[in-house]
Amino acid sequence: MPRKFLNFLLPNRQKLTMKLSRKWYGRPFEKLLHNPALWHINRRGSCGAVAMGLFICCMPIPGHTPLAMLGALYWRFNLPLAAITVWFNNPFSFGAIYYFSYRLGAVLMHIQPHHFPDGLSLSWLLMEFSRIWEPLWLGCVIVGSALALIGYVALSIAWQFSIRLRWVQRQKQRAERAQSN
Repeated sequence: MPRKFLNFLLPNRQKLTMKLSRKWYGRPFEKLLHNPALWHINRRGSCGAVAMGLFICCMPIPGHTPLAMLGALYWRFNLPLAAITVWFNNPFSFGAIYYFSYRLGAVLMHIQPHHFPDGLSLSWLLMEFSRIWEPLWLGCVIVGSALALIGYVALSIAWQFSIRLRWVQRQKQRAERAQSN
């Protein structure tokens, strides 16, 4: 089931490779993009791509998608799945993720969390940035690691469950064929 679902969800390999190889930023990676491991949907590559994407999406840095794609190229994970997974952190969820990460980091560093004023201003943010940054990074690394672990384990369990379910269905079909003969 995860393989069929992921095949349905992910874009076509040939179309995506052609689009990326025509772009200026895709030309240096053109030979790497033809590696079948980057496109094959298997348990190792898919679970690793989900874990890496969920970890990267929690980091307070710009460029999540290109960073996930570079990681997928390096570790030979499923490239489209890594690029899609980073969008777990989207415009609707990034505030909650980063606020929770900051609060968690502040608690772990034994720092009194700063209360954000009602009207956030750029001058206040620049002034408080040095105090907010360290607990935010610590919280982001912990939350990202936890999300990566949860994503890896959840997809791995779903993968194993679907394999066992198909195995049981095949055994039932074989038993039915044997009884009918």
